[in-house]
Amino acid sequence: MMVINTVVLSIICGSFVVYSNCLKDWNNQRLPATSVIITFHNEARSALLRTIISVFRKSREELIHEIILVDDFSDDPSDGLELAVIQKVKVLRNNKREGLMRSRVRGADASTAEILTFLDSHCECNVNWLEPLLERVAEDKTRVVSPIIDVINMDNFEYIGAASDIKGGFGWNLVFKWDYMSAEEIKRRENNPTAPIRTPLIAGGLFTINKSWFNQLGKYDTKMDVWGGENIEISFRVWLCHGSLEIIPCSRVGHVFRKQHPYTFPGGSGIVFARNTRRAAEVWMDEYKHLYYNTVPSSKYVSFGDISERLDLKKKLKCRPFKWFLENVYPELEVPPNQALLYGMIKQGEMCMDTMGHFADGSIGLFHCHNSGGNQEWSFSEDGSLRHLDLCIVLPSNTAGTVLELAHCTPTHHSMKWIQIHNKNMFKHRSYNLCIDSRDVQSQGLIALPCDETARTQQWKFIIN
Repeated sequence: MMVINTVVLSIICGSFVVYSNCLKDWNNQRLPATSVIITFHNEARSALLRTIISVFRKSREELIHEIILVDDFSDDPSDGLELAVIQKVKVLRNNKREGLMRSRVRGADASTAEILTFLDSHCECNVNWLEPLLERVAEDKTRVVSPIIDVINMDNFEYIGAASDIKGGFGWNLVFKWDYMSAEEIKRRENNPTAPIRTPLIAGGLFTINKSWFNQLGKYDTKMDVWGGENIEISFRVWLCHGSLEIIPCSRVGHVFRKQHPYTFPGGSGIVFARNTRRAAEVWMDEYKHLYYNTVPSSKYVSFGDISERLDLKKKLKCRPFKWFLENVYPELEVPPNQALLYGMIKQGEMCMDTMGHFADGSIGLFHCHNSGGNQEWSFSEDGSLRHLDLCIVLPSNTAGTVLELAHCTPTHHSMKWIQIHNKNMFKHRSYNLCIDSRDVQSQGLIALPCDETARTQQWKFIIN
């Protein structure tokens, strides 16, 4: 305990503005206590201790019910065990590496407070950080709230205040990013700059949630591995299943943004992140998941495991479609034009439409279906384009027997437009009565012939991935 009493925590105020609304006296306000859950693996002892002490020093004593440390099988068990002597600190140790999601669930299951607050193991809480979070959750249990995340310089541990006019977002690659508020949003907040900020996503490491709501929502997806993508998944789930996400400007917590992870990812971090984000896309993004696959095509070849339990949860909670999220929560996220209606492979018997490795001006052939994407990977877009990556199937002339070619997609080019006819088993050109035909595929490649519903060489089946 002598070490703990002599630790000096220095907070160097950054350039952020401390609004007068944030300086109210919280002492007479009754708020529920929280269990603070911190998971770690091979964390520097100084950083972990700094986090714990800042929680105690910057929080009213009665608001901290307990701190639960979950040691995710660190190399040295004493990293956590020596902290168990601190009052209100409980230490759990995994018998093997479980990763962030399963470790946090274990900590949440062991907690005994009404409210859960998740923190990373390399944080520093600021003055009155906790009360604004607890207040919002106490008012409405379906709110999930996050502080402004300030920066702690990992080289000298200088505390640098972050901007308070940002919110969490993402691109179609499902990588988290910070978005600045629009000019209209900033103007609306002029008279109340400390109002909660509706955010499409939370960064994931730091947030407060009602425990019963956390359980009802399905906790974390425990079939995700190690770290990465879990914030995307839980953010989608909160919004789509009738909750909300907020960033609270009066709450500030510093965070050390490390240059590299002190732990390993089985198979590599890219594979783990792709698996996790695929799970989020497959469960929550409905038909828009193809925009993720278009952006990160390599992810299609990473197994995402069994998602049946998460789909059952989605149905049980009567969650909204992803289109609602795009229209009501994140309208700023631009949906690319010509969204793919279908995405997969185009079969004729045991053969599949294949680029044969050709590029622009090349022909299209047939090859035995291998179910591995690659040259057999096609999409059919709203504008009638049959696409392989950025190449489209084009009809060079309106003459029967014309050999079809690949060309760089041009949205306004009429020669690239196709429609599905005959129970969607034939591809007919939008302007001419010519259909894609494999009659002469061995000698020329695919050609265009007058549409004939009885011709087997014009029958195609789009197999959706």
